[in-house]
Amino acid sequence: MNNDLTIQPNWAARLLKRAGGYYILISALIIQIATNLLIVPVVAMVQFNADLSSSQFSASIWMMLLLISISNSLLLLAAFLMSRNAFHRLEQWKRQEVLPKETIEEYSAWREITSLSWRYSLVAAFSSFLLVVGPLIAYQFFSLKLDSDQMGYTLIGGIVSTFAIISTGAIGLERLLIPASEILIPVSFEAQIKYIGGLKIRGKLLALVLALIIIGVSIIGPVGYHEIVEMTRGEELDTALLEYQSQSLLMSALALIFATTLTFMVARIFSDPYRQLVAVFQKVEQGDLRQRVSVIASDESGELEIYFNHMIARLEELQNILEKQVYEQTAQLKVTNEVGSAASSILEPDELIKKVVNLITDRFGHYYSAIYLVDQTGYWAELIEATGDAGRVLKQNRHRLELNNKGLIANAINNQQATIADSKNTSIRSANPLLSYTKSEIALPLIVGDRALGALDVQSTREGAFNPQDIDTLQGMANQVAIALENAHLYQEAQKNLDEMQSIQKQYLLEAWSKIPNAEKLEYSVGDTTGEKAYRTEISLALRDQSLGTIQLTTDEDISPEERNLIDAVASQAAIALENARLVNESRQLANRERLVAEISNKIWTSTTIDGVMQTVVKELGRVLDTTRAVIELKSDENND
Repeated sequence: MNNDLTIQPNWAARLLKRAGGYYILISALIIQIATNLLIVPVVAMVQFNADLSSSQFSASIWMMLLLISISNSLLLLAAFLMSRNAFHRLEQWKRQEVLPKETIEEYSAWREITSLSWRYSLVAAFSSFLLVVGPLIAYQFFSLKLDSDQMGYTLIGGIVSTFAIISTGAIGLERLLIPASEILIPVSFEAQIKYIGGLKIRGKLLALVLALIIIGVSIIGPVGYHEIVEMTRGEELDTALLEYQSQSLLMSALALIFATTLTFMVARIFSDPYRQLVAVFQKVEQGDLRQRVSVIASDESGELEIYFNHMIARLEELQNILEKQVYEQTAQLKVTNEVGSAASSILEPDELIKKVVNLITDRFGHYYSAIYLVDQTGYWAELIEATGDAGRVLKQNRHRLELNNKGLIANAINNQQATIADSKNTSIRSANPLLSYTKSEIALPLIVGDRALGALDVQSTREGAFNPQDIDTLQGMANQVAIALENAHLYQEAQKNLDEMQSIQKQYLLEAWSKIPNAEKLEYSVGDTTGEKAYRTEISLALRDQSLGTIQLTTDEDISPEERNLIDAVASQAAIALENARLVNESRQLANRERLVAEISNKIWTSTTIDGVMQTVVKELGRVLDTTRAVIELKSDENND
């Protein structure tokens, strides 16, 4: 419970803020003043029945006031003694000090404030008989010399006033102490239930019914007895009956008014907690779990309020836990999406790995994270990237771990499953002086297909930091990283092959164009340069990043960006057309060569003699190659021409 009032502000609450612990004594004093007013009709009833003389009545009144003053003073002292812990804590609250929680003083103060009303009423009952009624009767007997009937009326009046004061005082004091109860209620639910000290509903109802019966009988009975006594003394019957009727009606009306007032107060005590429960439950039903019921009773209804508050607190706690889990899952999903986005957009392995380890450390709040990759030998897991100063030092030292041991990283890679190390299984964890604050660690394999590329290592300063949900999330991220690394590796290989192909193509183009006769002298120009100031623009005729030549333009004015784009587009098309023309020309040359070979072959095969074949070969080659002399020789022996 907070150190502030939770009930609607009223005069009692404002008085409590000003008075602190003295509010208890002020409440008791207010009850004394209010209940002592009930003595006035009782005194009138006693005087009507006892017929005291003016001197006797005056002396009895003064003596009664003196005894009541003494009794009330002692009751205030008793109220203080019965609520010393509550008094002290209310004084601390008034000074805005932090109230100690889960202490004996807290529990005692709660018991004192919830049991003070009925304990005070019991003390008031004994005080009324011992300090007021008894001494007053003794005074009347020894000093005023009253007869037994008059002292009997005084005793009956004392009984009526005592039960009236007890019943109304207990109810009124309990209502006045509600603000103080809200301040002193313990934080612990168990303490609230265990140390509540109020009178139960059964006891309240029994006390109320008993008080009403005694008060009714004590008010009505003496009237009839008084009239019977008067008739025995010679009073006329009609007059006595008329007086009895009027006095009975008057006393009955007073008893009815008192009973109605007392019943209304008790009904408020019983109904207010339930009306408040319904009002708060309606707000809770709308989703506001911050609502709490003010504990305004110290009986079973008060216990119901405490249990209700405990239930709502548990529901709020459960809702907060669920909201926290949703928030954490959303954050994990966000990080997973960021890793997936990085994995799909970053093709550089080193950049991707650095991005991932920083995301894990920053978003999840872990102490350290790193990624190890298996080297080409398959015997070592090399540290590729790590966070923090420890990671920087480890990278500088080219940190690596052997895979044929039983370490955390080795287990994760060899077994291809997540491995956790904490205070219960520190044997598989390699202690690192650079990471002395680690309390729990997890290694997750980077799996692609049926092989592990390496492992993701995450360390935390919290014990048991990795629950099953965290493991699934981190493993999913590790799988994404593994796939991204494999894709990056394949991309690099493809890029390397592409570069090799482009290099071959460049070399081919260079050799092909270099074989064209007088290719360096191939040039075509049109127009003349005019004007004193000429602008020269040169654009490369490039095909597959290989320059085939240039286009040179001379203009009187500098060309615009749009014109430059047009020239570039034309140059690109011209380069493609030139290459196509070269290929067509090369194809024609190959076709002619094949045709000539076929013709010469046909003529050779038509010759049937050696001389004929030799003559045909020499003649055809000389003709085709346009030579001035052609010779063909046959050698039958390696040592002879």
